Amino acid sequence: MHKQPPRSVTSPTALPRLNTLTTAHLAIVTGSRLALVAAFRIIYPLQPFLTDELNVDLRTVSALITMQLAASMLSPIGGALADTRGERATMSGGLAIFALGTALCALSPSFAAFLIGYALVGLAVALYQPAAQAYLSARTPYAQRGWALGVFETSWAFGALLGVAPLMQIVQTTRQSAPVFWMLSVVGLASLALVWTLLPDGSRNRRETAHRIDWRALRTRGALLALLFMALTLCAYDLIQIVQAPWLRETLAVNEAQLGHLVALSGIGELIGALGVALLGDRLGIRRSTAAGFLLAAACIAVLPFAGQEWTWLLPTYLLLYLSFEYAIVAAFPLISAVAPEARGTMLALSAAAIGAGRVIASLSATSLWLTFGIGWTATIAAVIICASLLCLLVVKPGE
Repeated sequence: MHKQPPRSVTSPTALPRLNTLTTAHLAIVTGSRLALVAAFRIIYPLQPFLTDELNVDLRTVSALITMQLAASMLSPIGGALADTRGERATMSGGLAIFALGTALCALSPSFAAFLIGYALVGLAVALYQPAAQAYLSARTPYAQRGWALGVFETSWAFGALLGVAPLMQIVQTTRQSAPVFWMLSVVGLASLALVWTLLPDGSRNRRETAHRIDWRALRTRGALLALLFMALTLCAYDLIQIVQAPWLRETLAVNEAQLGHLVALSGIGELIGALGVALLGDRLGIRRSTAAGFLLAAACIAVLPFAGQEWTWLLPTYLLLYLSFEYAIVAAFPLISAVAPEARGTMLALSAAAIGAGRVIASLSATSLWLTFGIGWTATIAAVIICASLLCLLVVKPGE
């Protein structure tokens, strides 16, 4: 059973004390993210259907994914708003924009309108994510932050398991995408009502910091290396993610149904990884958990070209890869939240932007790397990048 966090603040930084986080507040912040995650992740399996529905080719539809990656670069706006206007207000604004964007997708008569709707969805995610992480971090002592952010990150896996899977079944049954986006819009509005009415704001308790950001804390060597660390690890991860489907088609002749099964398997691994941080991260130590998780993920990536020759070896390696990487990245969030507590929301948002930058670099190079050198060299380079990035953790230390 989760113990009640102590009322005293353990941080040496003189930050105002906020209300203690309750289980109900954690559930609201986590549950309100489910619709955003479902909308973010459903576009991958929905692409082939949208080519027919919107009468465009697959290359054009892929611009929706590019839009999501570009939107992640706007996360610093969400962090700055969280630090200057309050986390609850920023989360509420993100959910309102999400409801508008999904409604526009449901109503869109053309691809251009759909793209605008998805741009709003991407902006909503960029606003909500860092504000939610900052809200939970500010109300949880660092010694127990792995629990809070670990539970919060289960929404990434549940968004796929409980959101994408049933929503895709609705698309299959109705042969329309509009019902899916109407449902997401309604859930977004319901989440907005919960966040605005049931979450305490706490901004009145920190008026002295409500209208400025401590940029000096964000320019320290530890903060900058933390951002580099996040960019490198996600770049390496996406080098494999982007090419795994065509690679498995070529190696094992997998079909769409089998790829769907692998997505479900990855969701199970992500869920176990996030729960692992919630239950074990604080006990084992956040920095130690982050390093161990990424080392195991690097090892899985290194052996993936060999395991991918047979299903018997591919499935356990695949599961372990997603489990270990999710454990590592979720454990990294509490560490990032404590690097610059004076500008927590902005720091978390900059880390999201760094992740987006790393993924964009991977998206521009992964396919060419694989086609030129094969999966062996691609996996080796990815594993080496992850191991090299761990050198940053020698400098990245919590500031509270």
